[in-house]
Amino acid sequence: MKTVKSYSKTPLLLSRICAVSFAIFVLASCGSDSDKPLVEAPRDPAGTYREYLSDIRRQANPSFTVLTKHIRRWQTVKDSVFTCIKRDTLGSDHSALREECVRLHDSVRIEFSRLILSRPRTYRELLALKGEFSPYGKDEELHHAAEDIRPFFASLDNRPASRGGKRQVLAKYRALLSETLQKGIHSREDLTAYIGKEDALFRAFLTHLYDLDGENTADIMRDTERCCSQLFLAAEREEITYREATLYLAMRTNRRQIQNMQACIDDVRDKKVKTSAQAQAYIWMLVQPYASLDGFFLTLLSDRERKQLDRMAAQTPAAFKALSRTLQSESARLDELPGMLMEIFIYTL
Repeated sequence: MKTVKSYSKTPLLLSRICAVSFAIFVLASCGSDSDKPLVEAPRDPAGTYREYLSDIRRQANPSFTVLTKHIRRWQTVKDSVFTCIKRDTLGSDHSALREECVRLHDSVRIEFSRLILSRPRTYRELLALKGEFSPYGKDEELHHAAEDIRPFFASLDNRPASRGGKRQVLAKYRALLSETLQKGIHSREDLTAYIGKEDALFRAFLTHLYDLDGENTADIMRDTERCCSQLFLAAEREEITYREATLYLAMRTNRRQIQNMQACIDDVRDKKVKTSAQAQAYIWMLVQPYASLDGFFLTLLSDRERKQLDRMAAQTPAAFKALSRTLQSESARLDELPGMLMEIFIYTL
C-alpha cells in the first residue's frame, strides 16, 4: 500500500501527533464563467499558467462551492504545466522556464489566499476543503484496510470508561504507560490491548478536563509519545506490519480528537471553564484538530465520525465566543480562523 508506506516513513511525527491529542492546555471541469478548455500538454506552459493567473485575478468573493471548483481547475492546470516542463526539460536546460512557472504558481496561491479571505469561512468548509483535495480519497486499498480495523474501534464504545477521581485516573494512566514501556509492544494483540486500556482511561480523563488547570501532565504526554513509538519499533522488528502500526495510530488519533473536542464543547456549554488560563487551553484544544487533521486522517474517518466532526464544527464558533468572554477579549479574531487555516492549506497544494 503506497499510502501507508509513505506515512510509515515518519513514525516520530505520527507519534507526536497522537500524543498532542492528550494535551490540556484528474481532469475535472470547473463549471464557472471563467472555465476554458485546457490542453493536456500545453506548448507554452508559462503562457498557460499566465493565462490562468489572469483569469483567477478577475474572480471576487466566491462562495465555497465556486471556490472549490476554481481550486480543482487550478490543480488540473498546475499538473498539466509542470508535467509538460518535466517532459520537455529532459536532456536540456530550461531552468528559466521552470523558475517562471514557479513564480506564477506562487502568484496563483496568493490570489487564492485573497479569494479565501474575501468572505467569512466556516470550520465545516475547512474540513470539506481538506477532504476534497486529499490525495488519499480514492485509495481503495487504504479504505479497505481501514474497514478491516474499524470494528475494533467501534467495539471500544461498548467498554466502560475507567472509574475514579482525578488523582486515581492520572495514577492509572501513568501506571499503564509505565507498564507498556517496560513490557513493550510485540504483537497485534499487545497493540489492541494497549489502545483499549488507554481509551478507557482517556475517556475518564476527559471527565476531569476542566479540573486539571495547573496539573503537570508533561510526563504523561512524553510517555504517551514513547508508547506510540513502540508500535513502530515492533514494525521494525516485523512483529506487526507498518500498515497496522500506521492505521491503528491514525484511527486512534481521530477517535481521541473527536472525544477531546466533544468534551471541550460540553465543558464550555456547561460553564465549567472559569479562568483565563482554562479558556486559552480550551481554545488551543479546539483549534488543534482543524490544524492537524490532514487528508490522510480525514480519509480514515468513519461516516459516523465525520458526522460528529461536522456537528462539532458547527458548534465551535459559539464555543469560541463563550471562551472569548471568559478571556474578557472580543478581539481574538477567532472568527477569522477558518479562513486563515484554509489559506495555510492552500500553500500545501
